Amino acid sequence: MAIVFTVPAMPILSHEYWIDASKFHPTPDEEVTADLRVGSDLSGEVFPWLKQSFRAVQLWSPDQGPTPLTGRTGDIPALRLPSLDAGLHRISVETTPSFVIFETMDVFEDYLAYEGLTGILESHRSRSLPETGFGERYSRNARALIQSGPVIEGQTDAPTDMPFELVAQGNPYEPGLGSLPVRLTWQGEPAAGVQVALFHAAPEAEPPQGVTRQLFTTDGEGLVTIPLQGQGLHLLSAVRIEPVEDSAAAVWQSWWASLSFSP
Repeated sequence: MAIVFTVPAMPILSHEYWIDASKFHPTPDEEVTADLRVGSDLSGEVFPWLKQSFRAVQLWSPDQGPTPLTGRTGDIPALRLPSLDAGLHRISVETTPSFVIFETMDVFEDYLAYEGLTGILESHRSRSLPETGFGERYSRNARALIQSGPVIEGQTDAPTDMPFELVAQGNPYEPGLGSLPVRLTWQGEPAAGVQVALFHAAPEAEPPQGVTRQLFTTDGEGLVTIPLQGQGLHLLSAVRIEPVEDSAAAVWQSWWASLSFSP
């Protein structure tokens, strides 16, 4: 659960994907929408609702099962939430696979280094894979936490049944918290030894200026403990990558987990 180092966030081919709610702490029954963003340093392009882009988009309310969220093609914001009762609500977005082509090995190496994906470059070469024009298939597993009204004792984050998930071990909106344990899981099991990045922007910041990036590594139980940075958007991000042997379009498959909230 140790912090590896703190560095300014930097743009690179790898891009975070996150849920950016219009209000992360609304009053009960207040209208809430959410953008789906792809970008770097908490500065990202807004993507519209496109049904074919999603495997599942769901709202998980306190003491209830998931409610599917839908939209009209081209909607921006992509997500419009139903009326939220008081309590901690979770949004989960699992995308269908997309593809990226790496035209040079330098770009692939930079991506691996930025995301802390050790051993992949050596595996790429041991598999005698090409060093130009090779593909990666990737899927996104994004989550967001929205606190409607005051914190209710006993309500905490919980898994939302996606393959690769960052799940808070508590409620980040609880008053007075200085830190928050977060568990990373793969297929429901702890994901150990994985880099987790924390991006933070203070309320007055205009990303990408004023954004910080801290790096952590999950322990044997898939846990990291992150320092809460006060008010402002917090985004956690992690990447998992595995070899692909059954595709002419891709030689690697990655999954991207994110968790966003704003105390």
